[in-house]
Amino acid sequence: MRLLNGTPLALALPEAFLYHGASVFTTLRAEGGRLLWLEEHLARLRRHALALGLSYPGDEAFLEDLEALLRAFPKAPCLRLRFTVGEGVRLSEARPYAPLPLSLYREGVRVRLTGYRVHPDLARYKTGNYLPYRLALEEARKEGAFEGLLLDAFGHVVDGSRTSPLLFREGTLYLLEGGLEGITREKVAEAARGLGLRVERSFFRPEGLRGHLLLAGSGVGLLPVGPPPPELLPLIEAFLPRCYTE
Repeated sequence: MRLLNGTPLALALPEAFLYHGASVFTTLRAEGGRLLWLEEHLARLRRHALALGLSYPGDEAFLEDLEALLRAFPKAPCLRLRFTVGEGVRLSEARPYAPLPLSLYREGVRVRLTGYRVHPDLARYKTGNYLPYRLALEEARKEGAFEGLLLDAFGHVVDGSRTSPLLFREGTLYLLEGGLEGITREKVAEAARGLGLRVERSFFRPEGLRGHLLLAGSGVGLLPVGPPPPELLPLIEAFLPRCYTE
């Protein structure tokens, strides 16, 4: 028997899913019923599940769940969706999505470099083994920052607690290697090339982050750290969430 806040919990989930983070998940945004990069999100979910030995239930199962979730929120301008795969279980969730204030895309946010490290074997996978990321985010919030940055075992800045960091410097957009295989980040890289920017992948230690940091993620689009330079404004605008209502 399980009690959740004193109430019996009827939902039976595998023990590894509950206690060991043995799951993979993906989050994506829906804008007016339009799913952003659904095919890419499901492909990554399937790829990560198979890499960790989890049985993937098939895209069709999640597409059926998706129809039911969209019907449940017929008037929501935007939704945040999450699909999770564990051994013998799948979860599909949706909730209304409220975008960040537009002012943050003009003024930027603050980040906090934390001492938390990503898992040396699992960093590229979006797993339920999420504790270091949660702790990094809590540390950042206590310092009044929007995002906490995590390191790898060699001291490189490789990931954010909920976004993928990028660095812009002298006409080049750098994708920080060593962290999660971020879908929004890859879409940003494609768009940057289309705007004539050079795109490279590299490892950076904290002292090497000279330039302008950006944060990419399904929830935020492309968010600048501090006021962005003019040449980045078209790229930021291209990924601005279209969820604002007058």
